[in-house]
Amino acid sequence: MNKLYRFFCFLPLAACCGFAAAGQALAAADPALSAQFQQQFNAQLQSAKVPGGAYAIVYQDRVLALGSYGVRAVGEQARVNPDTVFRLASVSKTFAGNLLVQLSQQGRLDLQQPLKAYVPELHLKNAQIEQQVNVESVLSQGSGFWAHAFEDLIEANKTPAEILPRLAELAPVCPPRRCYSYQNVLFGLLGRAAEQSTGKSYESLVTERMFSPLQMHNASYGLAGLLASRNKALPHERGGKGWRTVKPKPNFYRFPAAAGVNASARDLSKYLIAMLGHRPEVFSPALLSQLQQPLVKMPGKPRWPVWQQYRNATAWYGRGWRMVQYGDDRLYYHAGVVDGYRPYIAYSPSTGYGLVLLTNAEADVTGKLAGWFWQQVLPGPQLAKQKQGTAKKGAK
Repeated sequence: MNKLYRFFCFLPLAACCGFAAAGQALAAADPALSAQFQQQFNAQLQSAKVPGGAYAIVYQDRVLALGSYGVRAVGEQARVNPDTVFRLASVSKTFAGNLLVQLSQQGRLDLQQPLKAYVPELHLKNAQIEQQVNVESVLSQGSGFWAHAFEDLIEANKTPAEILPRLAELAPVCPPRRCYSYQNVLFGLLGRAAEQSTGKSYESLVTERMFSPLQMHNASYGLAGLLASRNKALPHERGGKGWRTVKPKPNFYRFPAAAGVNASARDLSKYLIAMLGHRPEVFSPALLSQLQQPLVKMPGKPRWPVWQQYRNATAWYGRGWRMVQYGDDRLYYHAGVVDGYRPYIAYSPSTGYGLVLLTNAEADVTGKLAGWFWQQVLPGPQLAKQKQGTAKKGAK
């Protein structure tokens, strides 16, 4: 992990350059979109010489396309396919959000309680701060501490037990929930809160409540889970004029709520269909409503070109999900960066589309691909106004 991690996770959306203007909002799935995206996917990965990648496009309750490119590891012949497992890095935070909101709705955990109530070994600067930093403020990246606090210690391969005492040094830069402050160490403690409130391991909770019912057969947690997969993409870093395979590191895996999930494009297509509301027995409407609330406003206007067309486009962090508010609609997403992998997922309830992007190298191609895709799918400002006008007329 490197400085790009901090840059990428801070962006409201991947900063994408000059693709065509936003396309028409689609009343039904565009049959040409999948073929066009496959061409874009192949071209971008080939241009960046990325060893391999996979993607999924969903529409409402069905998978429109599953695609792949390249090899699982440089110098080997095994090809990537839709069932190849990649690390999800910070996309893992969306699973943490889903789990904690489920537990809160079942009365197992109170999001408004101080995080220390569930993690008694947590010691902050003083008792007042410990009471102010509740579960939801950490889940929504609004803890109020400086961004990426002690993340360098994760990169230095320190264990949670070694890092936890250092949190007592944290001084707030703003009151909780008043400013956006991306964290991994603190966010990782949410897994401990889930365990404390249920008596079960964090990994088993996510497996029981998400992986199994959604039939995410290739999904797992941790380095052991990745290595156990026979169909896995290995990470690549730049070496000389190309890419070289490196061993996956255990460091961020030690914080499973923040960065512990492994999954395939097919797995995540099922996940996004559920997030779009088509698996209510797994993700209830009440759960989705909580997950889709903007809580902590991110600084600045979203940088993606399509957002510049909207006067009031704003970026937010919710309960484990990022989102952009544009007009009356929102796009929900999360990306991740960890050594040798670049995952991205997003979904748009108003259009019915969802997108998964997975690569096994540190080239930033996912931002460009996501930019191209959503600019074909999301409505421009005029169409958004027409849609709002039609809805108001129909309500009379």
